[in-house]
Amino acid sequence: MAIASTVQQPGLAPFDARCAPEATRLLAEYVAGVSYARLPPDAIGAAKVALVDWVAVAAAGSRITHQGKVAAALARAEAARDEATLFNDGGATSATWAAFANAIASHAIELDDIHLPSIIHGGVAMMGAAVAMAQKLRVDGRRLIEAVVAGFDVQYRIGEAIAAPHYERYHSTGTVGTFGAAAACAKLLNLDVRQIRWALGNAGSQAAGLWQYLKVGDDTKVLHAGKACMNGVLAASLAQRGFTGSIDIIEGSRGFVATMSPAVDWGRITDRLGVYFKVTENGYKIHACCRHGHVTIDETLRMTLAYDLRPEQIRQVVVKLTTNSAGTIDDPDPASEYKAKFSVQFMVANAIAHRRVGLEAFTRERLADPGIRALMSKVRVVAEPHFDAGFPDKWTAEVSIETEDGARHIGRADMPRGEWVNPVPASVIEDKARDLLKLVVAPEAAAALVRRMMGVEKVTDARSMLPELEVTPARVRLGT
Repeated sequence: MAIASTVQQPGLAPFDARCAPEATRLLAEYVAGVSYARLPPDAIGAAKVALVDWVAVAAAGSRITHQGKVAAALARAEAARDEATLFNDGGATSATWAAFANAIASHAIELDDIHLPSIIHGGVAMMGAAVAMAQKLRVDGRRLIEAVVAGFDVQYRIGEAIAAPHYERYHSTGTVGTFGAAAACAKLLNLDVRQIRWALGNAGSQAAGLWQYLKVGDDTKVLHAGKACMNGVLAASLAQRGFTGSIDIIEGSRGFVATMSPAVDWGRITDRLGVYFKVTENGYKIHACCRHGHVTIDETLRMTLAYDLRPEQIRQVVVKLTTNSAGTIDDPDPASEYKAKFSVQFMVANAIAHRRVGLEAFTRERLADPGIRALMSKVRVVAEPHFDAGFPDKWTAEVSIETEDGARHIGRADMPRGEWVNPVPASVIEDKARDLLKLVVAPEAAAALVRRMMGVEKVTDARSMLPELEVTPARVRLGT
């Protein structure tokens, strides 16, 4: 399915290398200078919430998804050195392969974090690399927080600068995310500014992520996260050993922006760099599917509960989306339970019939359910060009539900629940994490792991940070 043109992002200008700042140098200097002692409390707190969410999503994904299991099996087959935890079985492998496998697992259940202004799943693109490298180096929790903050900033700032035009053709999590992973690892390795520029240079040359997987919902999507993390580890490790990389990879005339976006807003990279920390803008998923559909689900659930709507009452549902969102999730007949995560028709049907769209929704049985199929046939998707002007800073959706008695209920919102401008309390993310972790460890172990992550600044050795995940569980269950 083609991704339709929606480039209306404010502040964009055609790429001109003569107007570009030394973005690579500025970001490298920022990464080198990040210090836990100088981070504001909101950035530290946001980094800890991001860590909790990623660890839980990755642990669950490693045990309950086909993609997580395959990635872990490949990592085990490499028989690499004992450096970092492989979440799938609690064993250990090299930082490179742990980053790869755990990142794939964290993207597989579609409950990962996201930063909408840059359109990047920041945790899955960077956290696997940061955690694996931190374990390899046995750094303390404060060093890990520094790396996490730096990684989020680098990828989100680059991503925001080219968000809409780049996202038309590339999956930003795989492309831009590679920079975040390299920055986090470079920080943990204590690289100097020159080495960090090399790391970013070699990360940029590895950046990849094409949209063709959307046609049938191929596993390739989660490979993007795995490779972003793996390549970030590789890029920083090479730089540490004197392996040079393009020192102007971001702004160069044949660099990342010039090659992968026709337009750019350089101010998004440099604005308040080192003073304002993008980790505080991280968003979190409440529903287990593509973020493009979350405003629709929020509004459908709100109206379903407010008016006590039942499937048999529904005559028609009209969903208006941005052109980009419609091109991504308008799928009236998804070919698999994974592809259903990119079907707004399936999302709406589950929201009305089951009043939640969690992990339990995306099963073969649910997809074949005649009742769900009947509701899906009543959902019509409309691409609304008027919504495009705000994208990607706004992800506007409007849902109109018409019932058999002629009543019409309309809901509209610009941002889903869990975004920094429409936040949920940190306790909600902690509850989400405990629920996911209980799929793979005992409830008391899940609670202990969440507590430790929320107090990670007290951890003295990252290698001993996740002991609960180093014990293979007797069974895996899918709870609701």
